[in-house]
Amino acid sequence: MLSGSTTNRAAESGAVLFYGLSALLVFAPLYWGGNQPLPLLVMELAALVLLAGLVWGGVRPVQPSALSRPVRVFLIALFLLPLMQLLPVPLALWAGLPGREYYAGALRLAGSGVVAGFDWRAISLVPSSTEAAWLALLPPLAVFVAASCLSGRQLLALAQVFLGIAAAQALLGLIQYGDGADSAFRFGNTLMGGNASGTYVNRNHLAGLLEMGLPVALALLAATVGHGLPRHIGGGRRKRTVRQWLARFSVSRIDQATLYGAVALIILLGLVFTRSRAGVSLAMLGILLCTALFSTRLGGRNAYGLMGSFTTVGVGLAGLIGLTPVWSRFAYSDPIEDGRWRIFDATLQAIGEFFPLGSGGGTFEDVLRRFHPADFLGVTINRAHNDYLEWLLEFGLAAALLIAIWLVFYLRQWGRVWKRGEWTPLRFAQAGAGIALLLMMLHTLVDFNLRIPANAVFAALLAAVFFHRPVEEERQPARRRRGASGGGEEPAAAPVYEIPPENRTNPFAL
Repeated sequence: MLSGSTTNRAAESGAVLFYGLSALLVFAPLYWGGNQPLPLLVMELAALVLLAGLVWGGVRPVQPSALSRPVRVFLIALFLLPLMQLLPVPLALWAGLPGREYYAGALRLAGSGVVAGFDWRAISLVPSSTEAAWLALLPPLAVFVAASCLSGRQLLALAQVFLGIAAAQALLGLIQYGDGADSAFRFGNTLMGGNASGTYVNRNHLAGLLEMGLPVALALLAATVGHGLPRHIGGGRRKRTVRQWLARFSVSRIDQATLYGAVALIILLGLVFTRSRAGVSLAMLGILLCTALFSTRLGGRNAYGLMGSFTTVGVGLAGLIGLTPVWSRFAYSDPIEDGRWRIFDATLQAIGEFFPLGSGGGTFEDVLRRFHPADFLGVTINRAHNDYLEWLLEFGLAAALLIAIWLVFYLRQWGRVWKRGEWTPLRFAQAGAGIALLLMMLHTLVDFNLRIPANAVFAALLAAVFFHRPVEEERQPARRRRGASGGGEEPAAAPVYEIPPENRTNPFAL
């Protein structure tokens, strides 16, 4: 009775987490991608509620041990890093830290010596900016932790919610593109001209969302095609009747495949009409990777055999060939592309000045004024357009270590996801999420998508899907299927009942 009560409480708590995360995901991109003070404040408060519910409230995670110890240590380090930069040190010691002497001299000149309140300073150059950067880190952290505590079925449902959001943004972008630069559906955003931008300020950030959604949609499409067919229909290699071939295409499976196919197509079209070179290029890479990974695993066991694999590869390559002229014709040449290398060069100079401690979270714009390229007159550089360089400038060696650890985690998880045997829809979703994360890691080399709160939250959700560790109950159905098909564990022997001695004699015998 107690065990059943605990299970019910965990299920109710899982439902609370699921609906809370769904609401946060839906809200995140609605107001300029969350990249404004008010929507960001709402997301931060929601993140605090989620974390407080997990730590102090009555919310019981469905998977208490969902996060391994190395992952927990990584998250704690990520959480504490900006706070460490807020620790105060004496001004004399602060002036000796890398990159601070220039500013310490300015403080002395401005104050004619040591002024009250300036004899101790935080390690960060601008403590208020570092505090804001730490608060902006809370929503993606909360989403990752909370989503990791959900069951596989709930995570799969959250992935479908994410696809719905991506498809809605793509449809809005298509309407904006067709309606022109003065469309009322741009909600006052006149910066992007006639390009699709959804509810984001920048078309590249909509492209970042859509490039994460495309592999997930293709993965679930591959999981749906031919999956769940009866053994007498999908397993044999002998001659099949017309009725058996037609039975492969049941109405429910066609409906699901059509839905995921339509979502993937809408997302791809939305990406094209953002006219983002990086977005369209990464979409092509995503299609190529999905074709290579899923062509031999359609429906979990490739019920369509070698012909299905060849057909899938052919469709994927045809899509890539068709996208090449589209990329050349529609991709928009960003004026800042010519200046990105000068921004990178200025950022590298600043990194060398402040390494290994960094200048402090959120201080990039203030610091780069000192290293501003001379030919960038009248322009404020507020982002490095390369998140890795920006992290190295702000957090120094600690950022480099965390990036390296993340890459180790990412590569190691692929070994766990990519294994033999029948694939469940969740494993397809995990593989799609892994590809989506790779595309985002590449895109952030030339943009700042992970600095946009909505996209950071979506990336955190996909990371939770990718790193999901199934509980024992989720593994049992697969084991039973393997036992029934003659592989894996052997089925348990039927119990043997012994006749009691007093019943062994026949009372009617002569």
